Amino acid sequence: MSNVKIEERIEELEMKVTFQDQLIEELNQSLIQQQLDFRKFSRILENVVSQVENIGTDSQASNNVESPPPHY
Repeated sequence: MSNVKIEERIEELEMKVTFQDQLIEELNQSLIQQQLDFRKFSRILENVVSQVENIGTDSQASNNVESPPPHY
């Protein structure tokens, strides 16, 4: 192989590595953002579940309290 061909191949490989490095960094940033979003949505879901459980508990407690007779 001639030196020119080798240099061209090396340049091409360097460009590919540079592109791959950029792509890996973009994917890493996307993954970080997804993990943050997942944690946020998990906290929101925990809050909603807790609120739903409290609604069920509150309605059961109010059913157990006797209402006053109709003549009051």
